[in-house]
Amino acid sequence: MSSNDPQTVMQALPAYLILLDGLLAGDPDDEELLKASARLMNAYAGLLGTQLAMMENQPHEYQNQEQQQIIRTQQRKLNQKALHRMSRAICLYRENYCNLTSLRYAEFKTRVQSSSIDDVDMLYSLGAAWVSWLQVDSDNWNTMAQLPQIKIIMQTVVALDENWQHAGAHMYLGVLNSLLPGMLGGKPDTGNLHFEAVIRLTNGQNLMAKVLYAEYYARLVFDKNLHQRLINEVLNAKDSPPDLVLLNTLAREKAKVLKKSAEEFF
Repeated sequence: MSSNDPQTVMQALPAYLILLDGLLAGDPDDEELLKASARLMNAYAGLLGTQLAMMENQPHEYQNQEQQQIIRTQQRKLNQKALHRMSRAICLYRENYCNLTSLRYAEFKTRVQSSSIDDVDMLYSLGAAWVSWLQVDSDNWNTMAQLPQIKIIMQTVVALDENWQHAGAHMYLGVLNSLLPGMLGGKPDTGNLHFEAVIRLTNGQNLMAKVLYAEYYARLVFDKNLHQRLINEVLNAKDSPPDLVLLNTLAREKAKVLKKSAEEFF
């Protein structure tokens, strides 16, 4: 997380993923190994997503459609595997959390909302893996129907410790509430509040929150001025806390893509 070289991190991560696969082959019920594996897969899939976005932003004649499809397939496999492993890890951690991704909503809500501060790490990790899986399968309505459950997880994390992972739960809720306009069931006003909460809680140092704020909320409500301000703040930011260097480096790359497409979008 303290590296400012995403490409090198991308090249290095597969070796660690294979190492964890080997360790899990010998001890498939080690919840810490399962959690570590799920997080690394999630991180690698996120890096692939950034790479894919940059490729898709190239002029059409320079795009390699076959390579893009290979990356999408790899990203989907990683996200599915990450969610499966994180689901297994949280079940081993506490029996009450078993089968969360397949429970009916009422039972799911009861179990998750009975969580305590000690459960935040596991809950947040499951929620992050679930969101990433949903993102690459967003054309599937059965997948999108699970949005309320993911929101419950992140709302619970916010209630227990809203600063966790640089206010990451607020950031996810900002995105999840800004996926659709209000007339189609989205809650962009709520999303706006969550994005502003991240900025406030992190003193503006979580640059990815600003990028996602621009991409999901500002574009959804066609607020060009807000979009421009957020992108410029990201591109002009200088220093990052050590554990935000990689995320903020990716945020700057994503901001460049959004800035390039802004005039055409607005």
